[in-house]
Amino acid sequence: MLLIILAIWWGYKKARATGRNPFLWAAISAGVFIGVQLLVGAGFGFAIGIGQALWGWDDSAFDKYQLLAAIPAIVLSIGALMLVFRFLDKVPQEPVATEPPPPPTFGQGE
Repeated sequence: MLLIILAIWWGYKKARATGRNPFLWAAISAGVFIGVQLLVGAGFGFAIGIGQALWGWDDSAFDKYQLLAAIPAIVLSIGALMLVFRFLDKVPQEPVATEPPPPPTFGQGE
C-alpha cells in the first residue's frame, strides 16, 4: 500500500515539474503499478492452473507459492514504474517557430 501511494505521489511531482498534467500522470503511475502486479499474479495463477491440470499438482499450490509470486510482481511493477518515471523526466520540447508572430492589430480590423 505504501508503494502505490509513493508511486502516485512521485508521478504527480514529476509530471508537475515537467509541465504535464499531474493528475493524469498520477493515475497512469498507479495504473501501471497495479496493472503489472495483476498481470504477474494472473500469469503465476495461470501457470499453477496448468500445473494442476497437466501434472496433478496439489490444490493448495498457490498458497504455498504465494511469496514466490508476490516478490516478482513487486519487482516488475517497480521496474515498469521506473520506465514511466524515465519518460516523465524528459522535458517536452516546444515547437520551434520558423518565423516571428504577426504584429498585434489592437482592434484596427473592425
